Amino acid sequence: MGISIQEAIQLPVMSKTKLVAGFDGMNNIIKWVTIVEVIEDIDRLQEGEFLITTGFGLMESEEKRSQFHKLLSNKKLSGVAMYTGFYLREIPQSFIDIANRSALPLLEIPTDINFSVITKAILEQIVNNQFRMFEHSINIHKEFTRLVLDNQGIQAITETLSRLTDGSIVLFDADASIVSDRIVHDAVRRIGQDRLLLFSEPLQPPFEQQLLHSNDHESEYTISLYPVMANQTNYGWIAAIKDKERWKDIDQIAVEHAATVYAIEFLRHKAILDTEIRFQGEFLDQVLSKNFTNKAEVIERGKKLGFDPSGSQAVLQIKVENLPPDLERRTLDDMLDRLYQVVNQTMNKHNRQFLLRNRLDGCVVLMGTGSKGAAPEAAEEASLLAVRDIADKWSVFYPEHPLRIGIGKSYTDLADLAKSAQEAHRALVFAKLLHKPKSVVHYDDLGLYHFLIQMQELGMDLRQFAEEQLGALMQNKRQGADLLQTLETYLYHNQSLHVTAAELFIHRHTLKYRLNQIEKKTRRNLQSSEDRLKLEIAIMAYKLTVSSEEL
Repeated sequence: MGISIQEAIQLPVMSKTKLVAGFDGMNNIIKWVTIVEVIEDIDRLQEGEFLITTGFGLMESEEKRSQFHKLLSNKKLSGVAMYTGFYLREIPQSFIDIANRSALPLLEIPTDINFSVITKAILEQIVNNQFRMFEHSINIHKEFTRLVLDNQGIQAITETLSRLTDGSIVLFDADASIVSDRIVHDAVRRIGQDRLLLFSEPLQPPFEQQLLHSNDHESEYTISLYPVMANQTNYGWIAAIKDKERWKDIDQIAVEHAATVYAIEFLRHKAILDTEIRFQGEFLDQVLSKNFTNKAEVIERGKKLGFDPSGSQAVLQIKVENLPPDLERRTLDDMLDRLYQVVNQTMNKHNRQFLLRNRLDGCVVLMGTGSKGAAPEAAEEASLLAVRDIADKWSVFYPEHPLRIGIGKSYTDLADLAKSAQEAHRALVFAKLLHKPKSVVHYDDLGLYHFLIQMQELGMDLRQFAEEQLGALMQNKRQGADLLQTLETYLYHNQSLHVTAAELFIHRHTLKYRLNQIEKKTRRNLQSSEDRLKLEIAIMAYKLTVSSEEL
């Protein structure tokens, strides 16, 4: 909001001054004028100050001259004007050399120009600029406020900001996806739906450093990256791109005003979204609890929420792992908001309809699994791909808190969705029982655990069965655990000695020894398919009972 050195030396009062060095710094902005005759403490001078001095004592003291050299080279000042004729006959060559290297304009002032005349002329221009800037700022504020009050939406804000700055504007959400844009530069263009090509390079999240790197001295553009904040939460970023020589302070002010109204729009959208999720949650509760008598009414209600429940659908149980018990509620709410965004974006990307209900540590999702013209197997695989995509995208933002997702079977009858929810819950809970645990587990992945879970629920004592088959392996806890792991791995890999030894990181002779011990302790023959099946079921029964006791 000051004036440049170029503007200052064009003032009538500066007509007799002479620019002797620092020609590359003509665009430096003067924020204030400071008159110092005896330069002692250079640290007191502020960023952007224009220093006027007589240079008193500089030629008599090596220490003062050294300090002044340091002041000229630290690139803090906007420029320096030195009187010649009082204490300096001419400006020393060392001052000129340093000013040239530092791109610091250095002016020579004759003695017939008064201090106060120069100071008054420059400060008047600075104050006038500040007043004009204030008027522009008020007008910008009014224009953006009108857009919000007239409910014009985010795109109208973007187009207005682009017009006010005469630059390219891109609004990103917190996930670095493009929400809105108006591009007026050939060096900037969209790639697909949510990515930006900037100076021939794709912009990748997190993109802050990449954008800042684009602002180096070789670039012909200025890129202003400004956060959209509300309630101490980052909802997105504004990237304003403009030719470097045409970028003005008022452009940055316009971006800052736009950030405020963008934040209002994001908060408005969040309020609507929270209401939608609440309605979706109430609908899901009704469907999954079978609390309805008229299916046609439920289908119509689902359609009003943007979901047609007359087709094929399945229930997902999604849990955020490794949440600390003392996690702040605000942080958890932010994570659940992000989870909804990830689910929403991924489902839209895969053309899947869905409804969602938040839970304390994740969410429940009803997902459409049918695909037009696709065979059921292909549709199921496409749905599984979408769910895996959710887990992958989430891991970008919270790698230390991965998702575990259980998927129930697909059903077309509303009355069966409660069964899908139960299956999804079982897949979620018992996923860790699998020999190769996965973050995304379909109920069918549980295999024989289906039957064991049902038998357990019917009252069968699975632990007794497991101990009858494996009890001898458990006499020595350390050795028994090793033998159980060895047996499970051996059976999982279809009795392959080579693969089993490699996975357990043991020699094949050690593996053979362990297998002999297993046969002796269990009195089973590992070459017998019947004995292997009994042992495999016993291991699964044991793991299921231990897992159930830990719940």
